[in-house]
Amino acid sequence: MQQELQETSGNLRGMEQRLVENSDNLRGMEQKLVENSTKMEQKLIENMDQKLLENYTTLEKKITENSSCLQKQIGEYVDGKFEEMEKIKEEFQNKFLEVERKIATLSLESGEQQQVVNTALKSPGSDIDRLSKPELSSHVEIFENSHETTTAAARANGWSLAEKATALTLALRGDATDILQTLSLEEQDDYHQLVKHLEMRYGQSHLEHVYHSQLKNRYQKSNESLQEFEADIARLVRLAYSSTPENVMERLAVQAFLDGLRDTETRQALTLARPSKLVDALARALEFEAAKESCRRQATIPKMEEDLEEGTCNEAEIRRVAKEILDKRPIRRWNGVKVRHIRGRRIEKKKAPPSSEKDVVIRRLTVVNDDWQRDELLRDQENDLNLKPIVNWKKEGRKPTWEEVSRYSPTVKSYWAQWNSSSYATDF
Repeated sequence: MQQELQETSGNLRGMEQRLVENSDNLRGMEQKLVENSTKMEQKLIENMDQKLLENYTTLEKKITENSSCLQKQIGEYVDGKFEEMEKIKEEFQNKFLEVERKIATLSLESGEQQQVVNTALKSPGSDIDRLSKPELSSHVEIFENSHETTTAAARANGWSLAEKATALTLALRGDATDILQTLSLEEQDDYHQLVKHLEMRYGQSHLEHVYHSQLKNRYQKSNESLQEFEADIARLVRLAYSSTPENVMERLAVQAFLDGLRDTETRQALTLARPSKLVDALARALEFEAAKESCRRQATIPKMEEDLEEGTCNEAEIRRVAKEILDKRPIRRWNGVKVRHIRGRRIEKKKAPPSSEKDVVIRRLTVVNDDWQRDELLRDQENDLNLKPIVNWKKEGRKPTWEEVSRYSPTVKSYWAQWNSSSYATDF
């Protein structure tokens, strides 16, 4: 038994010795593994650095080549654009010079026409001495004159829409040019858009009802010639019926001209003549006035001229007739009493030869009828549907704007147009 134990202990010692040897071998292997891993790590780092350097060099080379090619393409593109811009600039300059030349031609033609008109105005014995060149008193007239001038020039020279837009822009004056700051370049080059914006700001299409009322109440004034009356009728008709066909507009103008004439005989003669155009009506009216004036002069020639031609009238008779004509005054009758001229609000009696009659002085007095009280007038005006809005605004003491009046009837609009010339119960 003891021998077996000794053998076992010997075996254990051998195993322990082998374990020690194996541990030493393991330590050697571990050391070798560490050394090998270090070497492999160094090699991997070296290989990665080398590959990264190679890739960086290759990438840098490719980027340099691509940038050179891109710079070349960009340079060619920019050069092409510069050439196109130069061509466009040259074309624009040519167009601008052409427009300036056309405007200068139009200015020269208008200057010659104005010189002819001025010569006619200054000529002695001309029938239009009282007429003068109208001045542009508002932005509306500036826009309308610029638009009409541009349209006439475009029709005469055959301009395109772009040329018409350029000419209209150059023709604007004063505050009308401020609207260009609110438009884009495309809208400034678009003739229809430019006219639309100018019409919205300075047009008169929204005042047609006002012009209707003015045309309806337009009559020839006492010191107004037929030519002046006809020109104003033509202006009001075109403003009041701007969208009406030309033939209908002519009929309306002729009818308004006939209705507004002061002389009844002239109106009757034109009604029988049935003119189709306003110009024909004016010509017929002038002919009739001239013929009537000629007949009136022939009818008022005293018979004294015939006596003078025959030599049967002496100088004393001539002086007596001339004195009677110079001393003559218009004599009227007032309640059976002969009275002379009216001076202001007073009517004086004509001085008669001494007689038993007493001098009578008659004065015209304005007496307010007590039957019409202010409250009754105010109540009647408020019951009128067309007068009620005007009376309410009068009570408030303010004149409404066109936007407030636009929703009412044409009658209310006509009352609003005569705001300063009408009196209501609230004004008393």
